Amino acid sequence: CCCCCCCCRTQSYRLEPLRNLLISAANVPAEAVAELSATELRDALLVLDPLSKPWVAEVNQAEAEFWKRSSGKRVGYADELLGFDCGGQQWVLEVAFPIGSYSRVTSGWRSSNTDLAYMRDLLKQIEAADVPAHAPIEQRWTASSSSPMSPAAAGPGSQRALPADTVHSWVGVIMYLPSEDPQQRQAITDRFKQYAGMVQDKLMPQYGASWHWAKIEVPEDAQQLAAMRAALAQRFPLQRFSGYRAKLDPDNILGNKLVDTLLGTPGQPSAVQA
Repeated sequence: CCCCCCCCRTQSYRLEPLRNLLISAANVPAEAVAELSATELRDALLVLDPLSKPWVAEVNQAEAEFWKRSSGKRVGYADELLGFDCGGQQWVLEVAFPIGSYSRVTSGWRSSNTDLAYMRDLLKQIEAADVPAHAPIEQRWTASSSSPMSPAAAGPGSQRALPADTVHSWVGVIMYLPSEDPQQRQAITDRFKQYAGMVQDKLMPQYGASWHWAKIEVPEDAQQLAAMRAALAQRFPLQRFSGYRAKLDPDNILGNKLVDTLLGTPGQPSAVQA
């Protein structure tokens, strides 16, 4: 069964803040925006000036109001509810870091509010660097993983001495690529690299964070690449990983440029040493 407490809130009502902003900013008629989804409206707004901090803040506020109007409660099967329209093309960096532990035996929660401290420091860095930060900055939480190669690894087999009941917070930053214009896309890409570099240089070491494997980019700069490989070698049991690759995938069928560049190739542990 499924119930929704926001059934009286029409799609038009929810989209109104984004639609009104686009109509006023781009001087377009209402019928031109009537068929656009929330993510399409966001792209149409951002493309007007995607690296202007005041404009991005205005777009973010309109999107925040859309989500506020869309809030509610739904009950149903997971495959019906756990879906999310992320929008168009984008640059993303997401990292995970330990924030405390939860004992199922005692139902006790032990934390120093590291997750909140990280967000406060991130926002300070964004303000200091004058970053036109596209929305949202996503934050989520998970239990630890028993996989030694997980960014949320903890317990036996983990490279770090973390209890198995460790909780991790994941934080992602984003910039959208709302058009196909090469110059605009390159400008956004360059700005996002600075944004991501700020996170990687100033926050990740402080909080013991590591990259989401699906959202890691190989640096073009040789020194940055060396630093990333050193951080990965310190965080994960790459010698062991390389040995398993040599045994189970000697021809590197499952390898690719990103994995081989950052972690080395099967049977070549020297390639992954810091």
